[in-house]
Amino acid sequence: MLFSTFTLEKTLLYYKGGEFIAHGPWKHRRMYHKGDYELILCIKGPIYLQINDQRFTLKAHEVLIVPPFTTFYGYQNSENDVDFYWLHFFSQHKEDAFNSDEDEMTTEVKANKNKKRKIFLPMYFKLNDYEEATILIHQILSIHNELSFIEERDYLVSALLIQLYKSYFNRPDANSEDSTRINYMKEWIRANMSSTLTVAEIADRVHLNPDYLTRLFKRCTGMTTLQYLNHVKIEVATLLLVRTEMPIKQVADNSYFNDPKVFMRRFKSEMGLSPREYRKSYNLIHLNNPHVDPQIPIPKRIADSIDYIPENGDIPE
Repeated sequence: MLFSTFTLEKTLLYYKGGEFIAHGPWKHRRMYHKGDYELILCIKGPIYLQINDQRFTLKAHEVLIVPPFTTFYGYQNSENDVDFYWLHFFSQHKEDAFNSDEDEMTTEVKANKNKKRKIFLPMYFKLNDYEEATILIHQILSIHNELSFIEERDYLVSALLIQLYKSYFNRPDANSEDSTRINYMKEWIRANMSSTLTVAEIADRVHLNPDYLTRLFKRCTGMTTLQYLNHVKIEVATLLLVRTEMPIKQVADNSYFNDPKVFMRRFKSEMGLSPREYRKSYNLIHLNNPHVDPQIPIPKRIADSIDYIPENGDIPE
């Protein structure tokens, strides 16, 4: 598996991004990355993409990181609708790409053998908790404050890659019994969120003692069972707020909160904003389609920070 390093001694530099929506048949046009990385998070697929001579079929909730100085294009039409987030960024360091066994990398990272400020991400992987990444991408793409002396998006892009890194390497061992139980419980909780769930009911479902279940869930997820349940409901609400125009009360209902006042209180407690404030802050993102595909010059702040990036654009003759 091909991994890339990302050095975080300095922030990554946000370049451009948006959400792309197309109605099939559609195929990604041919491009060349001249120094920038592109992160693609698929919302609706499949999308057929080729990087140099390697082909990928990108499905919902899968991530592809396109490295710099590579030819990139669609090798086959997507017959159905496609929807994905795209985010270009630069590293302020010369990064490395290397092949490594996935299990060996996971063992090394969990053993904390990496003492430098570097993270590692595979070129292509499935994102299990895609909601957090989706919300963070919306935050990045909604910032349009050109007067700020701090480029907040640079820090958020760095935070996004850290979140992806944690999500990828903290995934439970798929072969362990505890992992199987936790994954089953997560799916069962999501499928039964509309009910008023209790720890005892969830524990009974997986034939565990409630106290043991709470300890196991805390160890594997960092949250208690009820905290996870509330967290999932808030994630559903945030996605509905940024991706739909549902009224707030309807968002509460569809997030499985029986009382809108409880929803408002818990949402603000976890997110720091009311649902209305959150929607207003994070819904102004660039949308593009096959007829709108902007070529944006590299900002001066990036050009001044990096001296090895040639002009970005289409494939050279």
